[in-house]
Amino acid sequence: MAASSLSLIERREFNDSAREFTRSHALPMVRALFGREFRAALINRYFQVFCVLGFMGGIAAAIFSEDINATAVFYVQITIYFVSLFALLAGVGSAQAEREEWQLLLTQPLPRAACVVGKFCALLSMFGGVLLLMFVPGLLAGSSIHALALLYFETFLLAATFLACGLAAGYLAHDRAQGLIVGVSAWLLLLFGLDLVALFAARWSTIQNVPDLWVALLMLNPLDSFRINALFALQQIPAESANKTPLASWWIAHASVWFIAIAVAWSVMLVMLSGLRLKKWEE
Repeated sequence: MAASSLSLIERREFNDSAREFTRSHALPMVRALFGREFRAALINRYFQVFCVLGFMGGIAAAIFSEDINATAVFYVQITIYFVSLFALLAGVGSAQAEREEWQLLLTQPLPRAACVVGKFCALLSMFGGVLLLMFVPGLLAGSSIHALALLYFETFLLAATFLACGLAAGYLAHDRAQGLIVGVSAWLLLLFGLDLVALFAARWSTIQNVPDLWVALLMLNPLDSFRINALFALQQIPAESANKTPLASWWIAHASVWFIAIAVAWSVMLVMLSGLRLKKWEE
C-alpha cells in the first residue's frame, strides 16, 4: 500500500515537472519557431514576387474591368491561375529552404509536426495580408463589400489548400527541383487534368448513364469547386443549367459550404501528410 502511494506521489511529481517544463521551455520554443518561420516567409522569393504581382493584379482588376461585376470575375481568374500557383510555389520553397539544417532543427524538444504547422500558419497569415492588399483596389473602385469579403475569404481558403499542397510536395521530394516538378504537376492536374478526364469519360455510354460520377470528380477538386461556387455566386452561370442531376442540384444549392469543407479537408490532410513525412524523414 505504501509502495502504491509512493508511486502515485512520484507520478504526480513527474506530471508537475512536465507541465513546468512545458511552461518554461516548450512555449518559448513555439514562439521562437513561429517567429523564425515568419522571417523565413519574408525572404521567400515566391512570396516576394506574389506581393508585387498581387497588388498589381488588384489594381488591374479595378482599372480594366468594365463594371463592378466584371471586377469580381477578374479576381476569380487571378485566384485560379495566379494565387493558387504562387501559394504552391511558396510552400515548396519553404519546405526545401532549410533542408541542410533539418538534422539540427529536428533535435529540438518539439514535435516535428510543429515545424510544418509553423510554416503553414506563418505563410498563410502573410498570404492573407497580401490578398487583402490585392482586394483593396477593387473595394475602392466601388465593388460590393459583402461580395468582395466573401470572395476574399474563399480565395484565402484556396491559398491555404495550395500552400499545404506545396509543403507536402516539398517534403516528399528529395530536392528543390523534384519538389517543383511534383508541385507544378499536381497544380496542372487539378487545373486541367481532372477536367479533361471528366470530359473524355463523359463520352462513354457507361459514364453517361451515371453523370453524378464525373460531377463528384469535379466536386472533389478544390479548383473546380472554387470556380463553380464563384461563378454561380456572381451569376455568371444560370443556376437552372446545372440542375440536371440530384448531386449537381445539391452542389449548386450548397456550393459555398461545400467549398469551405473541401478546402479545409484538403488543407488538413496535406498538412498531416507533411507532418508524417517529416516525422519519418532521416537524412
